[in-house]
Amino acid sequence: LTEQERVEEGRRMFQIFAARMFEQRVLTAYREEVAAEKQNQLLREIEAEQRLQEEREAKKAKEAQKKKDKKKCVHLPSLSFPLVDLY
Repeated sequence: LTEQERVEEGRRMFQIFAARMFEQRVLTAYREEVAAEKQNQLLREIEAEQRLQEEREAKKAKEAQKKKDKKKCVHLPSLSFPLVDLY
């Protein structure tokens, strides 16, 4: 090989090496971005599920309180005689 051919071959090898390095960096960045997005999506789903669970528990507690309050109320049977003003 002549000096010029060796220089060209070296240049091509360097270009291939640089292209592979660039490709690896881009691929790594893409994978990290996809992983971060999946993680964020999972966190959003978990937060939504927690909110839903809290809403269910609040509704259940409200219903239980209603039942408790209803039991405390005293229901008088309807009076069969008219109330008279005693004054």
